[in-house]
Amino acid sequence: MPGNVIKLRFTLNEKQVLLQCHPGTRLLDILRHDFGLKGTREGCSQGECGACLVLMNGLSVNSCLIPAFALTDSEILTIEGILSLKSFTDIRKSFADIQTYRCGFCSSGMQVALAELLLTNREPNAEEIRRALSGNLCACGSYNGVVEAVLQSSSRKRRYGRRRSERS
Repeated sequence: MPGNVIKLRFTLNEKQVLLQCHPGTRLLDILRHDFGLKGTREGCSQGECGACLVLMNGLSVNSCLIPAFALTDSEILTIEGILSLKSFTDIRKSFADIQTYRCGFCSSGMQVALAELLLTNREPNAEEIRRALSGNLCACGSYNGVVEAVLQSSSRKRRYGRRRSERS
């Protein structure tokens, strides 16, 4: 690579990775082109739509705005990493049951925003869910379906927890 190149070491979906790239390369491009993670989508390229959300050190960020030089020693969790977590099995089932998304373009960004919420609040109410989704744009208007799916998932966890404790 000619020109100004940096070496990066960071954690991507719970695995240490090494990369050489230009310092201004966007995280979005690194994920899609260098690592083949296509679940993180490019929407507006200005940090306004939420389609490119990832978790960086546990907080949702617009990957289209994060330059490579900011990645050193960070922990990045993409939609692919989130979907592989066992703790998100119930919510994935709820999304499928309700057929939450119409076109699906916003789905990965919304699920990343929800992951940030659910990692700190296992049983959010409808208002907390809506607040977590406030940075995500959906042209199809799937917001109510997403809220319903998260509430259904929380309800399923409560029922499962009661059955489990009754057996003890």
